[in-house]
Amino acid sequence: MRSCLSPWAGSRIGNITQVLASVFKGEFFEGPGIEPEPGNPASDLVCRQESLGVGMNQDANRKLQAFFEKPVTTPPPLVDVEELSALKGELLVPAINRVNLALALSGYSFSWRDSLAVRSKDASAGTVALCEFNQARCFKLQNPVELAVVLLRNEALEQVREENRRDLGAELEAHPAIDDLTLRHLTEVLLREKRDGFPNGLFFLDGIATAVASHLVRRYSIAPPVEKTYKGGMAPSALRRCVEYIEARLDGDLRLDELAQVVGLSASHFVRSFRRSTGKTPYQFLLHRRVARAQMAMRDRRALLAEVALVSGFADQHHLARVFRRITGVTPSTYRRSL
Repeated sequence: MRSCLSPWAGSRIGNITQVLASVFKGEFFEGPGIEPEPGNPASDLVCRQESLGVGMNQDANRKLQAFFEKPVTTPPPLVDVEELSALKGELLVPAINRVNLALALSGYSFSWRDSLAVRSKDASAGTVALCEFNQARCFKLQNPVELAVVLLRNEALEQVREENRRDLGAELEAHPAIDDLTLRHLTEVLLREKRDGFPNGLFFLDGIATAVASHLVRRYSIAPPVEKTYKGGMAPSALRRCVEYIEARLDGDLRLDELAQVVGLSASHFVRSFRRSTGKTPYQFLLHRRVARAQMAMRDRRALLAEVALVSGFADQHHLARVFRRITGVTPSTYRRSL
């Protein structure tokens, strides 16, 4: 089945800043032996289905179980994504203590049982499901579907909630299928990044995670957040410390929260203030500085472009070429010949 990523996602990093700017305005399991959770209709239904041998999308469940139980790397990314192909039949979403989203890459119909009744829904490609926090659910798919499942670490959400003076335990309102262009675009960019092997590093993923968390808290909190109003940008001395910190670590993998801590701000507040001061998101600024370092390194004609890429903080020569051309309008080889 062909994936339905929008043309917007194909523009990759260039247009992610459009979404980030708009945002910063202002386990699956299967097999015998599962005990039903008391008073949980979804869990009761799953156990009855298993005992009857009803199709449970076992391949999809195994893949999701592996994704949900993937060992945490050091340092851990704030957000991750996995593609999933599910067949017609029952699909179980077990309870998980994290925010998880699912972007439909193809249209599908499904039904589920909540505490009141059996409900059904038609979802088109591009719609997003916001799953219930720490709550199991069984969905009956009427046709095969391609999904992109996103897991957001609680740290990203807690930073935004704290900034907006929200109860850290406050819930997000679950939605089985919503048309939300911001969540769609952010998930598409994240999926494209995974398909490319995450060349842009943890700093880029941190920005996506913070944007997703900010949007979720503002749009889908059961009780609306009390947003703070921030005027102006960053103090010159604070901005100078940030730039110095970035310059000293251009060839490494920065984290958004550590950069925000340099000036004592939350990640989401930092992104807003930095953009007001520089006209760029932190990730945009980082890429421009890396390109500037690559330009300096290319003055040494003995240096291979692969070496230039590494000392400038790019994943490889291909990553350097793609970003360099987007920012300067020429390839690294063309630029070097002009020196």
